[in-house]
Amino acid sequence: MRRHRSRFLLAAGAGLLMASPLAMQAQTPEEIKAYERRLQQLFEQLDRDGNRQLDRQEVQGQTYLERHFERLDQQRRGYLAPADLKPSRQQPPPRAERVLRKADQNGDGRIDRQEAQGYPWLRKHFDVIDRNGDGSLDRQELNTLSKPAHGQ
Repeated sequence: MRRHRSRFLLAAGAGLLMASPLAMQAQTPEEIKAYERRLQQLFEQLDRDGNRQLDRQEVQGQTYLERHFERLDQQRRGYLAPADLKPSRQQPPPRAERVLRKADQNGDGRIDRQEAQGYPWLRKHFDVIDRNGDGSLDRQELNTLSKPAHGQ
C-alpha cells in the first residue's frame, strides 16, 4: 500500500513539477528555489542507478515523463538529465520553430516532402510555403506561416 502511494505521489509530482514558463515568471525567487529542490528530489528518487540520467526504464510508470520523454530529451540522447526537467524561463519558440523541430526528422534544419507527410496541413500547403521551389522548407519559409497569405 505504501509503495503504491509513493508511486502515485511521484507520478503526480512529475506532472505538477513541469510548469509552464509563464507560470514560473510569476514565482518569487524563494518559490523557484523550493520548486527546483523538489524537482531535484524527484529526479534522485527516479534515478535508481544513480548515474544522473533517467532512461526510459526509470521513467516507466511516470505518465507525464513517459508521454513527454522525446520532447524533454531535446538533445536526443536517449536519456533525461536534471536540466531537461527544469522549466524554461524563456518564451516558447515561435510557431515556425516548433513546426521545424517537430517535423525535421533528420536534423538538417529543413523539412522535405517525406518529413511533411505526417503533418496533413503542412503536406497540403507544402508548395505554397516552398517559395523558392527547392523541394524543402527552411526556417525562413516556415516563418511565413504566421503571415496572412498562409493563414487560409
